[in-house]
Amino acid sequence: MWLAPAPPPGNTLGCNGQNQEGGGTSMTLREARHIGGESPKEPRGGMPRPRGLGVLEGRLWRHLVPLGLLMLAGLLISCSRVTRPDKPAVSPPPATPVTSPTLGGTPINRPPAPADPTAYAPSVVVLWNEAMLAAIRHGPPRPTVIARSLFMVHTAIYDAWSLYDDVARPLVANAAWRRPVPEHTEANQAAAVSQAAYHMLVALFPDYEARTAAFTRLMYNLGYPIQYHMDNTPAGLGYAVARAVLADRADDGSNAAYDYADTTSAYWPELYRPVNSPDPFAENGLFGVAFDPNRWEPLRVPTGKLKDALGYPTLDPADPTSYTEQVFLTPHWGAVRPFALASGDQFRPPGPPKAGSDAPYMDALGRRMTNDQAYHLQVDEILHLSANLTDEQKVIAEYWADGPRSETPPGHWNALAHGISARDHHTIGEDARLYFALNGALFDASIAAWDAKRAYDCIRPVSAIRRKYAGQMVTAWAGPNQGSQPIPGERWRPYQDLTFVTPPFAEYVSGHSAFSAAAATVLTLFTGSNRFYDGKTILYHEDFNQDGVPDMLGQHIVAIGGNRFESSPAQVIVLQWETFQEAADEAGISRRYGGIHFQDGDLRGRDMGQYVGTQAFDLATKLWRGLSPP
Repeated sequence: MWLAPAPPPGNTLGCNGQNQEGGGTSMTLREARHIGGESPKEPRGGMPRPRGLGVLEGRLWRHLVPLGLLMLAGLLISCSRVTRPDKPAVSPPPATPVTSPTLGGTPINRPPAPADPTAYAPSVVVLWNEAMLAAIRHGPPRPTVIARSLFMVHTAIYDAWSLYDDVARPLVANAAWRRPVPEHTEANQAAAVSQAAYHMLVALFPDYEARTAAFTRLMYNLGYPIQYHMDNTPAGLGYAVARAVLADRADDGSNAAYDYADTTSAYWPELYRPVNSPDPFAENGLFGVAFDPNRWEPLRVPTGKLKDALGYPTLDPADPTSYTEQVFLTPHWGAVRPFALASGDQFRPPGPPKAGSDAPYMDALGRRMTNDQAYHLQVDEILHLSANLTDEQKVIAEYWADGPRSETPPGHWNALAHGISARDHHTIGEDARLYFALNGALFDASIAAWDAKRAYDCIRPVSAIRRKYAGQMVTAWAGPNQGSQPIPGERWRPYQDLTFVTPPFAEYVSGHSAFSAAAATVLTLFTGSNRFYDGKTILYHEDFNQDGVPDMLGQHIVAIGGNRFESSPAQVIVLQWETFQEAADEAGISRRYGGIHFQDGDLRGRDMGQYVGTQAFDLATKLWRGLSPP
């Protein structure tokens, strides 16, 4: 594969080499990640890049040397070749154990790599999705904002593709822009999609692009000139689609022009103000007489400047530089214009249980009791889980915390969808449709979940446990590598990074649960099956756990001592999800293991996500079938 030299950062003039229908070259996910600023590891047994060569020159060197050897071998073989009929493709050999050195030599039963592991070429949709995830990893972990950005980019990708499809209707772009049927080729689709994705990403991630030129380099390596005007070419229409989507979302209620700061609307006529104080000793602070045990408490989170006797981050109330005070992330999000939802509160669940109330309450499992009983039951469940955390539960809590590489749940599920695309050998059109529906559902899940978070403003487990058990000793996880032991109740902490503690927004409902259920629902409906792990699909271009072994679809392996929050597990842990639903359910309960959510916040978030995912998929399906949206 020939790759054009990358332009210097800031050069947006594009390159030559475009074919008659749109041009472009294939790339791997590893190459796309490297362009995005993430260095890929050399494949095991691969030829090292010689010192002094640039990325692309080194890549070219690696391709030319094997090519020369193959040519020489071809000359030798041709001298004795016997003409014979073509044979059918040979089936891959059976699975054999592959040992990973970073897993303590534990045999992992995986099929051996094929002779050419680069044979799978992800579509340009997947390449641009991965380029966006690379940008997301370099920014703040704001799940609502990330969900919106993913939806916008994949709306533009879908709309650009639809203009070169016989049936599909665009969501935002002018349907009159559709090109004649003879132009409906994959080459034109790829060119239009890439142009649309490029202009969206440069607009949404300008600082990242200024630092890395990642999106410009990807366009260059795909062989597409960058265009800045509309015409009837794939490039011109891709540009026009991007401008249309950006204009459509400019005033969607997100307040993007002011970095998504809280804002008022008819839906939320007042700015959000927390009822409780971040100062635990204030009158309305955690230990004050006016503290409301039903409402969210903004925390003081250690910055890492001060360390305790064990060397872990702590804070000093008298030293403001030792902590930051949380601010509710995007409390206005329920008012953002959705994709398929009728409104942010369409699937708002009944409220969580309230401490001090004798009113009847039925929890998400159907159990009947008073509000106060349900409240204390769910608080104590989290304390019990903390005291009895297993290594597997810790791995689950960490894996789902914000994705394997910090993409937050919306990005995490986009990354998981790469494997579905590879397994099912998706075309550009299939990926355009999949990611459009997936991110429409994730975006709507962000709106629905944040509507409930603002409406109920529910307390987090860390505050509820500290308040309830202040002045008492409780048995719980005592901190990194300290296991479970008696600690003062007011010092209880969730199983999380000590400089994170818990997310900066209210508990009910769980965003992880809503996002994951919505994603699993779309993946099930799109593929026609709930099957995730199949025991045979190897993702030769994926290595999330960085163990040097390609990942298997629907599986994640953590080495001994591979957790980030502490030096666990003591044995290799393999997470495996037979179905999308199983993965989504594990993502939901992971937040209870991690001390972030209560039972009903998790379970009712899952219900919400299923409703949202079904509705989003229904609308997306109507569009790509050419039907008018309701």
